Amino acid sequence: MISAGEQAAVLLCGGSFFVFLFYLAGRRPVIFVCFFFIIFTLAWRMAATMFIDLEGPVYSSQLVRTVGPGTATVVHAIAYLVTLAPFLYFFRRSAVEAWCADVRQDAAQPGEITLADLTFAASLILLGFLYFDLVRRGTIPFFSKIERFNYAGGVAHRWLFRYGNLVTFWWGLMFATGYLRRRRVDWRMLILLGVLAVYAFLTGNRFSAYYSYLSYFIAPWAAVVAHQLTNQSKPFAWIGRSLASSKSRLAASCIAIILGGVVLYAIYNNLANVRGYQQSEIWHQAFERVLIQPSEVGWDSFERIFQRGHADSPAVFRFLFEEPIEPSRNTSIQYLMFASIGEPRASDQIRGGFQFAGGFPEIFFELFGPYLAWPFLFGAGCITAALSAVMVRGTLRGDYASTFLALYLLFGFHIMYIGGMLNFVTVQSYWIKIGLFSLALFLEETLARRGLQLLPFGLLRVRQVRNRG
Repeated sequence: MISAGEQAAVLLCGGSFFVFLFYLAGRRPVIFVCFFFIIFTLAWRMAATMFIDLEGPVYSSQLVRTVGPGTATVVHAIAYLVTLAPFLYFFRRSAVEAWCADVRQDAAQPGEITLADLTFAASLILLGFLYFDLVRRGTIPFFSKIERFNYAGGVAHRWLFRYGNLVTFWWGLMFATGYLRRRRVDWRMLILLGVLAVYAFLTGNRFSAYYSYLSYFIAPWAAVVAHQLTNQSKPFAWIGRSLASSKSRLAASCIAIILGGVVLYAIYNNLANVRGYQQSEIWHQAFERVLIQPSEVGWDSFERIFQRGHADSPAVFRFLFEEPIEPSRNTSIQYLMFASIGEPRASDQIRGGFQFAGGFPEIFFELFGPYLAWPFLFGAGCITAALSAVMVRGTLRGDYASTFLALYLLFGFHIMYIGGMLNFVTVQSYWIKIGLFSLALFLEETLARRGLQLLPFGLLRVRQVRNRG
């Protein structure tokens, strides 16, 4: 057991982090909504780390040993706050007000074909092909009790598995744009999201797919929140404004109830029917996945770096960027698994397609040490906050090319915060994305001065032919 002073430090630091998140949700909702995908993950891992620190020693079936108790919460809470602090500057009130002044508003013209129309048509084709291929193959993971990772699917399924978050972000961008420019809810985008959720359920997904798809879908809604609440002072007032009509409240309630029920049943089905756990084993597995597995690797790394002082930066660098187990995948979690469970277990599980949860912020301390890691954590937070700001500003201004490319660049940092991945910056295609993003920013700024758009929302106006007979 840890001392009373250490327990107090854990509670103070962990509690302070959650208070800060409530502050973001109440007073700085633009940050909370646009970065919800990572904020939720950090909150979950903070809760798991606090549990291990305060209730340890607890047994980890993946590490095959006990973890905790300790004070990892103190280090992780400070790291999370250092990560989120730059958002307060990049999303300062004066900057958000300046973005809102550039909002484009126009009424729908008769016969006009918009970017949202094109998106809906193309998405229907994609979803139709996904369902057709699912039925054609004759194997539906939900009914066949197949783990989602063991279902290969067709080309469209594999493409969706890789880029689904970007697809739902684009749907969310069209959804937010329709509300900003024409003050109406584009229910078609919500229908697309619902159809995709059903497909995810049928193909064996549990929680992560729904959480990530929904998070990316609502990220552009941060622009709507910014436009609605620029002059609001009451905490959480943005929720009431976003759900001002009875239809929107009813829709939000139905979505929340249905989604919650689907996720809970999907988790139960996976544990009971796919993996074959029974009765008390189901509860035990669910409990371990919620409060131990998200932070077990991080706690093991904390023990190694901060308590034992076994930092070896050159060896970590060599593993991450020169001699990983699988160079084409996330090398950070590979190292953390190697350091936690050793060989040959790490190689066998990684090559078998399985990896542990966690990776951030522990990989920074593994690579840079317990002191030099802090400026790198802050620097990564600054880049992430700047790209998030471009995304929200672009949604408000109608700069769809740079908005999407900003999210595409952010996706690499999101993977870093989710799984500790650092080797994404060494991939040549990522630097090509940076070049395209820079070009899109330049072109959109240049065209904006002439009153033009690189990618206009209204694409084509079909002439209305009147019958004079």
